[in-house]
Amino acid sequence: LKMNEISEEIRYVMLFYKKGKNAAQTCRQICEVYGADAVSERRTQEWFVRFRSGNFNVKDRPRSGRPVTEKVDEILQLVKQLSGANALRINHMTVWNHLKKTGYAKKFDVWVSHELTQRNLIDRISISETLLKRNEIDPFLKQIITGDEKWVKYKNINSLDGKTLADKRAAENHLKKFFADKPQKFYTDRIMKLPEKWQKVIDNNGQYILD
Repeated sequence: LKMNEISEEIRYVMLFYKKGKNAAQTCRQICEVYGADAVSERRTQEWFVRFRSGNFNVKDRPRSGRPVTEKVDEILQLVKQLSGANALRINHMTVWNHLKKTGYAKKFDVWVSHELTQRNLIDRISISETLLKRNEIDPFLKQIITGDEKWVKYKNINSLDGKTLADKRAAENHLKKFFADKPQKFYTDRIMKLPEKWQKVIDNNGQYILD
């Protein structure tokens, strides 16, 4: 049986959702009964995102705007066009403004979309669920060796204590000392809190979490 009707598909998924199953379990159990092509895991995750937001409408909403792939292609083309900005002596603000106009913002040195798309939300939820499940089966976080802690994000607005950093070298030295002075427990505690962060991503429907 192929569930081509949206209303039929969503009712099957909703049934498992209300039973407390996750998207992967739901997809697997539906496909075991109705065939491998009955519903995809990504499609199931899309419905789960909608249910978690409180929307149980059985009608599929029309998609607004252009497909995500078109926007990605547009961004890639833009980056290619502007990749030679330095050689062409294009002001870096021109590049910045072009990216902002397409809806992107710089966060932690990475360009990301201001508004997460449904695909972004689904990916974030799926990854968080996978990591949580893996850590439950095999607590791999305890095996992480933090020999290079520069990747650890730590927000401490008081760390400068009125200091003025004259240049990049001074900033790098300050950060190196800041992290070097921290005990091992500082890093262990933050690593072991990752499952809590992953659960927050799931509970927040994949949206950004601002602490």
